[in-house]
Amino acid sequence: MMQDTLRNTVDTYADIIEAMEDLEIAKKNLVSRLKVKLRLFDGSMLWAREVWVKGEMDAYSYYWLRSDETVIIGWDNAPHHKVVKTFPHHRHIENRVEDSQERNMSDVLHFIKHFLG
Repeated sequence: MMQDTLRNTVDTYADIIEAMEDLEIAKKNLVSRLKVKLRLFDGSMLWAREVWVKGEMDAYSYYWLRSDETVIIGWDNAPHHKVVKTFPHHRHIENRVEDSQERNMSDVLHFIKHFLG
């Protein structure tokens, strides 16, 4: 399921994704882990990590980086910023933590595509 979701997402955003690199998929019992780097058309990259339990995404982090590997925006659902309205979902922009509606790789790539115009 996780691999199908990844392939569908990459296909959907093929206009902004130049390459998929450093793909790691690990499965143990009912837990699957995904790590992947997507190189985007403008030289930036998206590092993605997902943990799936029983076929449902349980945890995620997506970090959009410039070509020099400095962070543009990071999204995750680690439960450590209880002040955000969308807890545990949030995004990091510079030194700020904000509410986030982006909760999967497709949402994040949609945001990036529209941000880049």
